[in-house]
Amino acid sequence: MKRIVDMNTKSFICLMLLFIMGALFVGCDDVIEEDITDENIVITAPLNGVTVVSNSVTFQWNSNSGSDDYRVQVNDVSNTIVVDSLVSTNSFTYPLSPGVYSWRVRGENFAYQTAYTFPVSFTLEASTIMTNQTVILNSPSDNFPTNSTTGQFVTWADISTADSYTLELDRDVSGNVSTINQFPGITDASYTIGNADMSTDGIYIWKVKALNIITATETLYSTRKILLDTQVPNVPVFVAPLADAAENQNSPITFSWDNGTDPGVVNTTVNSVLELASDINFTNVVQTYTVASNSESHTFTATGDYFWRIKNKDTAGNESSYTAPRKVIIN
Repeated sequence: MKRIVDMNTKSFICLMLLFIMGALFVGCDDVIEEDITDENIVITAPLNGVTVVSNSVTFQWNSNSGSDDYRVQVNDVSNTIVVDSLVSTNSFTYPLSPGVYSWRVRGENFAYQTAYTFPVSFTLEASTIMTNQTVILNSPSDNFPTNSTTGQFVTWADISTADSYTLELDRDVSGNVSTINQFPGITDASYTIGNADMSTDGIYIWKVKALNIITATETLYSTRKILLDTQVPNVPVFVAPLADAAENQNSPITFSWDNGTDPGVVNTTVNSVLELASDINFTNVVQTYTVASNSESHTFTATGDYFWRIKNKDTAGNESSYTAPRKVIIN
C-alpha cells in the first residue's frame, strides 16, 4: 500500500513540475496583458459622410481599458495608405490635403490587438478662413534640446489657402519671457532662425501663425520650445568604492558617484556613463553603462584588477571629461 501511495505522490509531483515548466515558456507579457481580441473600438469623429472644412483632421474614438496604444490608418480615394500611426491617446490630429479619405483604428497592447473598426469615409475641404485652422508644427520636436549656436531650422505643414506665415521667437530665462524677433511674410513652410537670434542659453519659444489676405483672417499661434544648453555637465565625484585599489571579496559591486548641481540657466537631462576595464588605459573595456541615476551594480565573472571611470553627458550634446581611473581588486 505504501508503494502505491509513493508512486501516486511521485506522479503528482511530476505532473506539477511539467505544469510549472510549461508555464515558464509562456511570456510574462502574455500572462499580464489583457486579451482584447474580442473588444470593439467605437469611432466618434469624423463620422461617415462628414465634411471637414480645415487643413487637418482630428480623429477621435472611445478608449479601451485593455489597449496601451491605438493604430490609426487613413486611406486616400485610391485606397493608398497615407497615414499609419501608433498613438497612446484616443485622439490624433493630422494635416491632410483636400480630398476624400477613409479611416479606421484598432487597439493594441504587447500581446493582443482588436479588430480594426469598419472604414469610415469623410471629405476634407480647404477654406480661406484661417480662424478655425491650425498650423501643425513638424520639426524640431517640442522641448528639443541642443547645444548648437549656429541657428535652428524649423518646419511646419503647409496650409494650401494660406498666403503667408508669421514666425515669432521668444526667450524664457528663469520664467521671464521676452520677444527676440518676429519674421512676417514667410511664404514657405520652413524657416532658418539665425545664430544672432539664438546666441545665448535659454528656452526659446518658436511659434507660427498662418494668414490669408483676401479674408483678412489668421490662425492662432502654434507653439513649441527649443532648449539651448551649451554648458558642460560637472565631472562626477567618486563616492564608492572610495579608496583606490579597493579590495572587494563579494560581487556584484555597486559603484556610486555624485554629479552635483547641473550648471547653466537651462538644465537638460544628464546621464552618466560608467566604464569598466581590465587595464588602466581602458583599451579593454569589459562593460559600459549609461544610467540616469548616480549608481550602478556590476557582477564580475573573473578575479583580478579592474578600473572604473565616469563621465556625464546631457541630451543637448554636451559631455564632461572622464574622471581619473580608479582601481578595484576582485579576489
